[in-house]
Order: sequence, then structure tokens, then C-alpha cells
Amino acid sequence: MIPKQLTDTISGILPEIEALRHELHQHPEIRFEEHWTSERISRFLKEANIPFTRGHARGTGICALIHGEKEGPEVALRADMDALEIQEETTLPYASILPGRMHACGHDGHLAILCGVAKTLLHLRNHIQGTVKLLFQPAEEQAGGGRLMVEEGLLNGVSAVFALHGWPNLPAGKAAAKSGCLMAGADFFKIEIHGRGGHGADPANAIDPILAAAHIITALQSLVAREIDPWDAAVITVAHIEAGATSNIIPDHARMEGTCRALTPETRLRLIQAIERVAANTALAFRAHAEFTLGTDGYPPLYNHPEMSALAREAILETFGNDGVWELNRPCMTSEDFAFYLERTPGAYILLGTGGPHPLHTPHFDFNDAVMPHAIELMCRIAFRALQLPQI
Repeated sequence: MIPKQLTDTISGILPEIEALRHELHQHPEIRFEEHWTSERISRFLKEANIPFTRGHARGTGICALIHGEKEGPEVALRADMDALEIQEETTLPYASILPGRMHACGHDGHLAILCGVAKTLLHLRNHIQGTVKLLFQPAEEQAGGGRLMVEEGLLNGVSAVFALHGWPNLPAGKAAAKSGCLMAGADFFKIEIHGRGGHGADPANAIDPILAAAHIITALQSLVAREIDPWDAAVITVAHIEAGATSNIIPDHARMEGTCRALTPETRLRLIQAIERVAANTALAFRAHAEFTLGTDGYPPLYNHPEMSALAREAILETFGNDGVWELNRPCMTSEDFAFYLERTPGAYILLGTGGPHPLHTPHFDFNDAVMPHAIELMCRIAFRALQLPQI
């Protein structure tokens, strides 16, 4: 049963949790460099007398345990720790103190919420039948820290796993728990174009890699329109291109980097193969040579388990009321390494409405503190409900 004192317990710890969130926001650290963050979360857990282990996922990951007074199943809740390489442009009193680093994806909010869940469940552990495992995971952004946490066996014995993400596109006071495919799989690629340098005034005696790169970029955009079923969804984006050093010299090389996204493993593979084919043959048409490299940290599509999604929806209704469930009629083309957890264990990923004028991954974004008490309540309710389920 979910204890009646749940909301009162959360209200009592909220000032501490909000202050922690601001402190985390000031100290953003990118993938596998979350040393200050790991130390700060460890200190919070130690002061609360919550047992935990450190050193996971190449060193900065943390696994904490809330043991109930009665034996039972084990469920897991996860929060991501890392920030982004963005220069913050807010005027917040707790703005980032690290140049070129910013919590622009709200992971500071996720961390603070999970710390709030930890302290709340600790106060209510006499109502817990089983164990709640709290996973503080590094390197969600483009590095697949979630895959490492799973490979280390941190889901062994876990019957269900859940996480949430603040979503400014949704109004505050609502959340979504779409069953089935919620997010696309993502892969990251590089294309090196090798030409032959020369004088800008004499292009006939050079092989221009920039010209080849421009045609490759244009040709890649035709793949989604002409090789993917229009009822499917896919994205190819070239987000970085680099070549040359001055205005009158044709360089020897050009390099581009990008991402491709798909909702099914089959479309994902087809995109990857097509990008390599188009890059090689387009470069060849311009007498250049293209080398395609696929990153090793791609993410699979994220699939929510139907039963776990239904459980999350019930918790959303209990937390936010009858109008609290936001119905998503299609998946998002963003990606998340929580997909690795869901490949291993039944669970659900929840999009938490935060509202606000600024989207994720932008220099003016800030997590909305007003949603934190409801988010803590939601995740606690999910944990209590999941502990009452029979083993899947």
C-alpha cells in the first residue's frame, strides 16, 4: 500500500532537494567526467545513511539501495548525471561555473528528483516490501553509459525498471507514459573525404573534397524521402562539417559528422548501409574518396513494456489527477540510452511535463523546480506499485 504520509514527507525534504538541484546545476560535467557530481551524490547518500556503491560505468556511476522492512522483489529507478558542451547564457544565480559546460538537458533535475525519492523512501521504508535500487548513471549523452550499467549486472534480479525525463514541450502538471516505441534509436557517423589540395584559382588541378562533401550532404537527404517507407519515420542530420584553413586554398580533406535515427532495428540498419553507400559513390563521382565510420555508442529504439506503461499511467493519474496523462500519438525522434535497460528488463520511460519557454539542449534552458515535488511523488508511487506486482 502507498502510505498516506507520502506527500507530507516530500514537503519536508523539498527545500534541501531544490538547493541540491541548484548546486548540481552549477557544476555540470560531461560524459565520464562526472567526478564532482559523483562525490556530491555520494555525500548526500552517506549523510542520509543510505547504502551505496561507487565506481560503476567507468568510475562515476552510483548504485544505492533502499531496503524495506519486509522481503520482496527488487525494482530500479534511474537518473542520468551528465551535462552538455554548451555555454550557459542564463542569468540564474546558480548558473554554471564551468565554461562551455551546462546542464541544458535537465539531468540536474533528474538527479535531484532521485535523491528526493531516496530520502522519501528511506522515511517510509517500513511500508516497503522488497528493495528499491537507485541508479545514478553517467554518460547518457552520446556515450551509452546505460549500456555499461546493464553490462555490469546492475539489473540482475530486478523485476522492473523506470526513469523519467523532464520535457518542456509538455505542460507542467502532466506526464506521458506511451506504451511501445517511445523514442528512436540513434547512431552517430563520420565521413572523411580525401581529395587533392590546390590553389583556389586552379580547381581543375585539384580534387575538391568540399565540393564532394556538399553533394554528399544533399544526397543523404534523399534517403529518407526515397528509400524509407513513408509510413515509417527516419532522420539523417549532418551537424558538423570541417575543411580547409583559408579562402584561397583547396584542402586535401574534409570531414563531416552526423546522426541517423529510426524507430525499428530494420530501418536503422538500412539507413546505416545507405549512408555508407551514398557517401562512397558520391565522392567517387567527384574523383574523391570517402571513408565512413560508424560510432560504437549507438542507441537502440526505446520500447516501453505495456504492463509497466499501464502501471506508470496509474501513478500519473494518482499524482496529477484525471487530466494528468498526456497522450502521445507518435514516438519522438530523440533517443535515450535507457533503451538498454528496457532491452534487459521490463519497464517504462516517462516524459514529465515541465513547461517553460526554452527547449532542451539550448543555452537558456533551466529545469522547472515547481515540478520536482510531483516528480518525486510520481516515482515513489511507481516504486510502490511495481513492488506489488508479481514477478514477470
